[in-house]
Amino acid sequence: MRIDDGFIITMTRKLIRINSENPPGREGEIASFVAERLSEIGLKAWVDRFGNGRANAIGTFKWGDGGKLLLLTHLDTVPAGEGWSISPFSGVVRDGRIYGRGAADAKGAIASMLGALKAVMDSGIQLKGEVIFAAVADEEVNSEGVKRLIAKKMSADCAVVGEPTDLQVCIAHKGRLVILASFHGKPAHASAPHLGINAIYAASEFALQIEKLSRKLTREHPLLGSSTITPTIISGGSKDNVIPDRVEVIIDRRVLPGEELENVVSDLKKMAETVAKTRKTQAEIKIKRWIPPAETESDSKIVSAALEAVSEALGMKVEPRGFNATCDMSFLVNEAKIPSIILGPGSLTQAHAVDEWVSIKELVLAAKIYSAIMLNILKAEG
Repeated sequence: MRIDDGFIITMTRKLIRINSENPPGREGEIASFVAERLSEIGLKAWVDRFGNGRANAIGTFKWGDGGKLLLLTHLDTVPAGEGWSISPFSGVVRDGRIYGRGAADAKGAIASMLGALKAVMDSGIQLKGEVIFAAVADEEVNSEGVKRLIAKKMSADCAVVGEPTDLQVCIAHKGRLVILASFHGKPAHASAPHLGINAIYAASEFALQIEKLSRKLTREHPLLGSSTITPTIISGGSKDNVIPDRVEVIIDRRVLPGEELENVVSDLKKMAETVAKTRKTQAEIKIKRWIPPAETESDSKIVSAALEAVSEALGMKVEPRGFNATCDMSFLVNEAKIPSIILGPGSLTQAHAVDEWVSIKELVLAAKIYSAIMLNILKAEG
C-alpha cells in the first residue's frame, strides 16, 4: 500500500495556514477544508456546525458488514502567543520538519489520518465494516466537539485518538481537576489592618498546605506515575490601600484512574475549611473543570492492533505507555464506552510551544501505522 508523502506534507502545511486558535474557537473554515479533502478521497463527508462558529468535520466509508473503527483528532489549537522566530501560521518546511501552531497538536495527526485514508481508498482493498473519521472542535478548552458526537449517538467498536505521542501507543491518561478555592475576609483601610480580615493570609496558607499535600501523594500508576497537585493562579484585592476581603486560588490536580473525584474534592474542602477557621475567614470550593482519567485494557483488540502496527513500522517491539496530558479519549472511554488508544506524530514537548514543529518522517510513519490499524481492525479480504 502506497503512502503519498507529498499529500501528507501539503495537507499539514495547508492545515497550519488556517488559523483555528481556541479561544476564540474558529473551526468553521478548517472543518470545511477537511471535509472537502475527505470527499475527494472518497468518503461521505460533511461539516457539522454548532454553537457560535464551532464545527466538526466528519467522514465515513462503509464496505459492508463488520467492525466500526473511529479515527478522531481535533481541529483547534491553543493561541499562537508571542516569541516565534517564524510566522506561526506559515507552515514552513526546514530540515525535515514542518513548523507552525498545531504542527504537533494536532494538525499533523489530521494530515497523517487523511494520508492513511487516501492510501486505503486508493488501494482498492475491500475491507469489512466501516471507518469513521472525525476532526472535532474545542478539544483545547471544553471538548464541545467530541461531546456533540457522543450526544448524537456516534458509536464505534474502538477508536484511535490522534495526539502527539512520538508514535507510541498510549492506553491511559490522567484526569484533570481544576478547583477554585475562594477565601472571604473583611475589608478595611490598609492603614488600620487590624480592623479587617486579610484574605491573602488564608489563601497563602492554603497554597502552602497544597505544597505539603503534593509531597504526600504517593499513589502510583504503572504507566502514568503519581498523581499531582499544584496551585497555578492566586488573585484578589481591589486597591493597594484596601485590605483584600476576597482572594481566589486556582488548583490543578491530576487524577489517576481509580481515584474518586468525590474523595479528592472532599479532602481539599476540609483543608480549605481548616485554614479558613484558623484565619477567621469563609472558604468556598468549586469545580471549574473536570476531565476524568481514562484507561483501556492492555489486551483489548485496538491495543493489540496498534502495538503490532507500530512495532512493524518502527522495526522494534513497543509496549503500551501512558499519556501525560488529558484529551478527548476521556469522553470516548468514559461516556461512549469505546475502547480507545492515543497515538500520533509529534511530541508533547512541542505541543503549545513557541516554534512548534513536527517531523515529516513521523508524519509519514503515522500514516503507515494508521492504515495498518485500519487493515487489522476491519479485516482485509484481499
